[in-house]
Amino acid sequence: METQQEKSLVILELPQVLEQLSSHAVSETAKQAARELRPSPVQSEVRRRQAETSAAAGMMVLKGSPSFYGIKDVRSSLSRADLGGMLNTIELLDIAKVLSCARSIRAYGENDRTLAEKTVIDHLFASLQPDRHLEEKITFSIVGEDEIADAASPELATIRRQIRAATARARESLQKIISSSAYAKALQEPIITTRAERYVVPVKAEHRGEIPGLVH
Repeated sequence: METQQEKSLVILELPQVLEQLSSHAVSETAKQAARELRPSPVQSEVRRRQAETSAAAGMMVLKGSPSFYGIKDVRSSLSRADLGGMLNTIELLDIAKVLSCARSIRAYGENDRTLAEKTVIDHLFASLQPDRHLEEKITFSIVGEDEIADAASPELATIRRQIRAATARARESLQKIISSSAYAKALQEPIITTRAERYVVPVKAEHRGEIPGLVH
C-alpha cells in the first residue's frame, strides 16, 4: 500500500521535479541517483543539504558550472581490474576521462580560494583523488579505440619492431620473385597483394609448383 508520505510526494510532484533534475546529470548513474532522492525527516540533515545547495549555487555564480562532460560509470571495469581482469581500450579511455574530470573538478573547487572563503562543500572537492600519471599513461598509450601506441611498453615496441622487420623481409623476398625473369611465366601479374592478412603473389594455377611457398 502507498504510504501517506508517498502520496504527499506525488501531490507535491516530486517525481516530476526529480526527473527535471536528472536531465541535467551527465551519466546514467547520476541520473538514477537524482531520481531516487527523497526528503529527509531529520532537521539537521535538511539544513546540511540546504547549506550545500546554497554553497554550490553561489560557487556557480562566481565561477560558472564545472564540466562533467564525457564521464561514465567505470565501477565494473575497476572491479574487474582489481581482480586481475583485462580491460579493453574503450574501458581504459573511459577511466582516463574519469581521472581527467576528477582533476579538473578538484582544481575548480580549489582555484582562487582563501581560508576566509571555505564552504561546506570543500570536503567534496578534497575527496577527489586524481592520478595524472595514470591518466596520461592511458592517454599516451592508446592512439585510438582499437590501437595501442608502440610506446605503451618496451615489450610492445620490441614486438612491433620485429613484426615490421619480418614484414619487410617478406616483401623483399616477394619483390625478388616478381622481378625475376625466371618466374615471369608463372605469375598472373607482377604484383604483391594480400590474402588472409599475408603478402602473396598471384600465380597461374598450372605453374603453382614452380613458385616456392604456400598456396592460398
